Amino acid sequence: MSEFVEREINHNVSSLVGLFQHQNTDEMYDKYIELVCHFDAEGEPLQILQYWNVSEWLAYQLKEREEAVTMNFYGMPIWGRTTCGQSIKMDSVIRDIYREHHG
Repeated sequence: MSEFVEREINHNVSSLVGLFQHQNTDEMYDKYIELVCHFDAEGEPLQILQYWNVSEWLAYQLKEREEAVTMNFYGMPIWGRTTCGQSIKMDSVIRDIYREHHG
């Protein structure tokens, strides 16, 4: 599992996305709404706590599971993570993807 996470999840880009949000709020809403306003299956808003540059393959997998994902944030696929305080490999969505494709 650790090897999978290291291969598919590249960098924490929370500072970069945060900087962009503060400087270009209107553009952020227009172009990257999925990273600004995200809701769960019941329509409740979810707070995105971290932003991660992920592989394109993982971005598609996360998007299929209705995670906050944009495929092209200045050329990078970005995942808006709604959990923190634990290793990414412990996130249920990451564990589900890993099990489905690797085990």
